[in-house]
Amino acid sequence: MKKIIKSDILENINLEKSQLINFEKIIKNESLEDVADKLIESTFVEQHFKRKDAIDRFLEFAFSRIQAGSFYVINMAYPTKRMYDKELEEKIIKLINEYLYPEIVLRILKFFSRNIHNSDTNLYIANLIESESIIKSVYDTFKLFQKDIFVYSEKKALNVKMIQQFSQQSDISLSIPLDACARFKYVLEFFAIKQNVSHIYTSDDLLLAS
Repeated sequence: MKKIIKSDILENINLEKSQLINFEKIIKNESLEDVADKLIESTFVEQHFKRKDAIDRFLEFAFSRIQAGSFYVINMAYPTKRMYDKELEEKIIKLINEYLYPEIVLRILKFFSRNIHNSDTNLYIANLIESESIIKSVYDTFKLFQKDIFVYSEKKALNVKMIQQFSQQSDISLSIPLDACARFKYVLEFFAIKQNVSHIYTSDDLLLAS
């Protein structure tokens, strides 16, 4: 009977109204595999260019819970936070690194690249990332943006806008490759402090000037 009730919680989620999903309830009470399947299903429902799907909103939920958490400092130059609810945090880490991969990768890249005004808080989400595949995607995107720094044409910001999912007509000042590189560099430096990534990139690979 209990299993049926849990299944009903997921079945009754309206994927067209992902802003109404009670993420804490489903993450704590449902199998993570089932939760991931439901969130991934939403990506086939909410395909509007400017509309956030359930995976976007899941990341926003995780971010908000970290914001309300406690400071966690492994290096004074890279301060971050952790959730008070460690059980919830552990399940979210598993969802991000195991069950929602690879669908979550583009959402993480979009989150990092759009966070223009409070870029240091990208470390809140970065601290949840353990997957080397996700870390490599962040590094590859950094290199993509780096190549665009010295492009002198209207195409300069296209790759950044593509990752941000901004329209081509949006203000170019929001999508400057050098700024985006700096944001991603900060995250990549944090990864290197948190875990061994030397087989993916080194500190020299993150240099913006030789």
